Amino acid sequence: MSATDHSPLLRTKGLTRRFGGLVAVSDLDLEIMPNEILGLIGPNGAGKSTTFNLISGFYKPSAGELFVFGQNCTGKSPLSISRMGLVRTFQHGSLMRSMTVGDNILLGAIHGIGSRQKRRERVRETAEMLGLSGYLSDEAGTLPHGIQRLVSIGIAFAARPRLLCLDEPLTGLNQTEVTNTLSVLERIRDDFGCSVLLVEHNMKAVMKVCDRIVVLHHGQHLATGTPAEIRADKNVIDAYLGHRNEH
Repeated sequence: MSATDHSPLLRTKGLTRRFGGLVAVSDLDLEIMPNEILGLIGPNGAGKSTTFNLISGFYKPSAGELFVFGQNCTGKSPLSISRMGLVRTFQHGSLMRSMTVGDNILLGAIHGIGSRQKRRERVRETAEMLGLSGYLSDEAGTLPHGIQRLVSIGIAFAARPRLLCLDEPLTGLNQTEVTNTLSVLERIRDDFGCSVLLVEHNMKAVMKVCDRIVVLHHGQHLATGTPAEIRADKNVIDAYLGHRNEH
């Protein structure tokens, strides 16, 4: 079975992960739909990173099932899942600091593209979309933090995934860089038809860019809804948002 325009790109059913006596994620049902930016939020220790690692294959579930693009991928390796079109970034970045920006992006373009010319075209297209065209010859590690974050996204997006999973891509960015990165995520969705799973602590940004938001608390699903619904959810306010103004 393959995912259609009306079926989830990713679905979990009762997904659970235990570490000894600790249940990090418990009985989680989650769906990511085509052409959406889905936020995954919650307090520290809520199970966000564990969920991220489960759906990308880096952790094997203790119980439950994972379906990616309509296929049962429970227990499959990260490489198998990424080759299907689910690509992730890492919280602390995944770029090679001593390599140029162009060569970094090329790393993501290598798999699935045999022609060198087509790879170079993919690098140029990706850099242009991310606003990195002027940095292609620069050593990645010498660039400002915000540019390095975009390079990490560029490496992942150069593979042209159907689902791009981003682990706290806004950490350490100033407001201008945050605004720029959110515009990039919207272009990835709108221009390339790629869904995005966004794990992020910047609530203002999450509320602005996400179509829907899933809230975790103590490893369990607390709420799912639009940004407006999540802002107004009493359980979410009590557990996480408090009474801050996130508009």
